[in-house]
Amino acid sequence: MKRIFRLVLFILFSFIAYNCSDNKCNESVDVELKAEIIVKDTILENANFIDSLSIYSPLWLDSVHYSSINYLLDLSPFSNTTTFIFTSQLWKDTVWILHERQLVYLSQECGFVNYYTIDSAWYTSNNIDSIEWVNKKLTTQNDGHLKIYF
Repeated sequence: MKRIFRLVLFILFSFIAYNCSDNKCNESVDVELKAEIIVKDTILENANFIDSLSIYSPLWLDSVHYSSINYLLDLSPFSNTTTFIFTSQLWKDTVWILHERQLVYLSQECGFVNYYTIDSAWYTSNNIDSIEWVNKKLTTQNDGHLKIYF
């Protein structure tokens, strides 16, 4: 008798919990890397390097990012390495970011997202002078932050 009573309570509780949800994700699910572009080279500055700068990932067809100074980039959810190509007029540089992924359950409505921890980065030095990490942890509450000096 106790078993039946517990089973009925469990089913009732599950039904109430499921129906109390509005089935909408009310949380932020964006996990992004903010790339701040800083141009110190006067040759690039005079050639309007930043105005024609675009960033894309060679593995993703819809990953072209345009902005003026700050770009929000998505890291690969399938691999521990993400590649970004920076192009402007005739100039081209590539940045590879090595990161760890952690699958995190947010809620029933929002599902799972990847949190990232940046291990390292390397880059071609055609125009990129250096890279500085401000924040290497990317979560839904904190965007990662990277400064790229040209």
